Amino acid sequence: MIRVEDVWRTYEMGDEELHALRAVTEEIADGEHVAIMGPSGSGKSTLLNIIGCLDSPTRGRYQLDGREVASLDSDELAHVRLNRIGFIFQSFHLVPRLTALENVELPMIFAGIPPSERRKRAEAALDAVGLSPWAGHRPSELSGGQKQRVAISRATIMGPGLLLADEPTGNLDTRSGNQVLNLLDHLNDEGKTLLVVTHDPNVARRADRVLILRDGEIIRRVEGSSVTELATLFAERDDDA
Repeated sequence: MIRVEDVWRTYEMGDEELHALRAVTEEIADGEHVAIMGPSGSGKSTLLNIIGCLDSPTRGRYQLDGREVASLDSDELAHVRLNRIGFIFQSFHLVPRLTALENVELPMIFAGIPPSERRKRAEAALDAVGLSPWAGHRPSELSGGQKQRVAISRATIMGPGLLLADEPTGNLDTRSGNQVLNLLDHLNDEGKTLLVVTHDPNVARRADRVLILRDGEIIRRVEGSSVTELATLFAERDDDA
């Protein structure tokens, strides 16, 4: 269970304050698929970074699995980020000099898993996303869709229950994007909680519900069949622009 309560994130800009998040309160149950939408600068990525323990709220409370994140020390936070949360980014964040297999192995190195076990698990993870033939290729030798599938394998190799994806299809063509979204849907069907920041209505309509942010606040929550209606509305606005 994720719970944020009256969360603010404020940045000092000279003599002024910039409120990236304003009084955000939300609960996300285990196994939910939630999309976060809103215009640029609305606070989408800031909220995702706080939920992912990559940033801290200026004020307010954040509970993950019933624990106050503010009470965790640096070692405990590192453990949560390594074992509880998987991160998927628009720009993939793969290490250029490492092969696909070695990139997937990275979290297990930090976790102290023996080399033979690392290799076995990484090979199985790449096979699960159809990339066994490319295991020895470096990121520069892979397509965008292949890079993102490697990134998803790396994000899930430690078995996290929570996946955070920030514009996961933003750099992909339609076919590759759909492959990635189908893979994320499959992971959600297996019980993983999935939070996806997106501006794409086709991505949002796959979610159980959508949070709409503007100026750092949640201005609307949409669930069930209304998700498709809202996604269609966003698409029509883009067509009119």
